[in-house]
Amino acid sequence: MDLTRGPTFRNMLLFSLPIMLQGSFHIAYNLVDRFWVGQLGKEALAAVSVGFPVIFFMFALLFGLGVGAGIMVAQYRGAGKRDLVNLTARNFIVFGALAVLIVSAVMLVSVGGILRLLNTPAEIFQSAQTYLRWIFAALLFFFGFNGATGIFRGLGDSRTPTIVAAITTVLNIILDPLLIYGLWFFPRLEVAGAAIATVIANAIGTVIIFALLARQREYVSLSPRGFSFDWKVIRDILRIGLPTSGTIVMVSLSSMVLMRLVNGFGTAAVAGFGIGIVLDHLLMMPAQSFGMSMSTISGQNLGAGEKERVYKSLRETLVLSGAVGVTGAIVLNLIVEPLTSAYTRDAADFEVVFPYVLIYVRIMTVRYFIMGIFFPILGTIRGAGDTMAAMVISAFNQLVIRIPAAILLSSWLGFAGVPLAMSIAPIFGLTIVSLYYRSRRWETRGGLVDLKPGVVTQPSDAPE
Repeated sequence: MDLTRGPTFRNMLLFSLPIMLQGSFHIAYNLVDRFWVGQLGKEALAAVSVGFPVIFFMFALLFGLGVGAGIMVAQYRGAGKRDLVNLTARNFIVFGALAVLIVSAVMLVSVGGILRLLNTPAEIFQSAQTYLRWIFAALLFFFGFNGATGIFRGLGDSRTPTIVAAITTVLNIILDPLLIYGLWFFPRLEVAGAAIATVIANAIGTVIIFALLARQREYVSLSPRGFSFDWKVIRDILRIGLPTSGTIVMVSLSSMVLMRLVNGFGTAAVAGFGIGIVLDHLLMMPAQSFGMSMSTISGQNLGAGEKERVYKSLRETLVLSGAVGVTGAIVLNLIVEPLTSAYTRDAADFEVVFPYVLIYVRIMTVRYFIMGIFFPILGTIRGAGDTMAAMVISAFNQLVIRIPAAILLSSWLGFAGVPLAMSIAPIFGLTIVSLYYRSRRWETRGGLVDLKPGVVTQPSDAPE
């Protein structure tokens, strides 16, 4: 999809909706995991929940490389530099895969120490460790799927990854009860079964999405013929991508600190916090989708020299994203009780878990509108290649505001202090990112060299 032409609102909407739908699928299989695991009891639910910040940290290292490559692909696509699109995609895939194998090995060795650092309750330690080991062992599949998704989006295609995500979600939904409870001829694996179902679904999704990417011969060739590392391209991927990794790493480290604080309030608090996080991500998904959409819109249009289209697209996106955030917050508050009931096995579990979920949701409500504005602005800046600004803003938000506030408020207010700190921090983040956007410095700080539009080149090994 060429986002440098046509009505800006229509382009934004058509490009954003598949991303939003794909995000919904991702959240859906997380919800399904929590549902089936929750039927095993609050201890099993807590075991899966406690590992979430660790998984988030792990994905942060991978996501940054994908963002760097996706932004480069979008800018080169907008400028008509097809040969550079191909060069970027191939180097990203090979270099990223090697990096992922190293990260996977390190995380597998470190999982026990990480859980002890998080002050994980003894009764859920073994289950949490088993769950994380399966996820870490399959890290390459998660990278492959998300990396190919980033390339497709940079090219302006958000529909293909969404279709594949739908397939993986259906597979995960089918496999979850079979492997968790040992239905038919499958073994009963309980918490480990949830992890294995996710791994199998993502492995199949990775094979499918790379088969489809191999058909994009106009821009990308996956043939190994003539491949060699281009260290300038890799350096640009790292220059743009590593600050994004740093941004998400800081968020994940902050989440680990928060999880350590929550662990101190007991298993019921951990289970309630885990349900709250899943619901929170459901509400945040539209804003994040609009942010990812604006990254590609910004990248393609700046690559084509169309700055005014970037400004107009962002204005239209902010109105829609803010409205969706407010609507979602209202709906969540109305249905939080039946949602919690679905994740707890019996009345006794519900009675001890629901109060924590309710506290979390009530306090977090205020931030959904704020994040509906924050993510599209940040996505616009990131799409220009200025990912360092996002990292600096995140560092201030997480290290100066969120963590100290959580430590202080939880000592005063108990569990409620944690979500309260999570709601206060975005106010400061939105203020800073809005001021930086208005400065316009992001337009020139992160761009790639040699982006004069009009020069159309083909991948060196593309068909004539």
